[in-house]
Amino acid sequence: MTPIDRSNYPGIPEDFPIEPQTVALTGAQPKLSLVQHGEDYYATGTSPQEVQEDYEEMVDLANQVMVFVRKNAFTTQEALDAFLQREAMVMQMNYGIRAIHTEWVMKRVRLLLREAGHPASMDSDGPSSKEAR
Repeated sequence: MTPIDRSNYPGIPEDFPIEPQTVALTGAQPKLSLVQHGEDYYATGTSPQEVQEDYEEMVDLANQVMVFVRKNAFTTQEALDAFLQREAMVMQMNYGIRAIHTEWVMKRVRLLLREAGHPASMDSDGPSSKEAR
């Protein structure tokens, strides 16, 4: 698979995952699922418009999770990690968010909490602080 040219995605951070979606198309003949954007063709899920929409949705989701964490008593890193793991599973199972995006959302939540000085994000011994480095 060829690397994705990030210049086609202005405003999307380098760490945001861009990955084609698996698509099932009916019929006996082999098919290729593509999306046209301007004069270019992209694998489904990788057009600039689709990536921009995904990015905006994931940023919004990360902000919602962060607000929830800040309102609740997640004072230890263990409690925060347990909640974020459960939340990631719920996002994937109940809402169909791809695993690669839920992973990015959780990293973003941890980064936002650390920037906000949340006590559970400041513990230096757990996986949250190691992931953020």
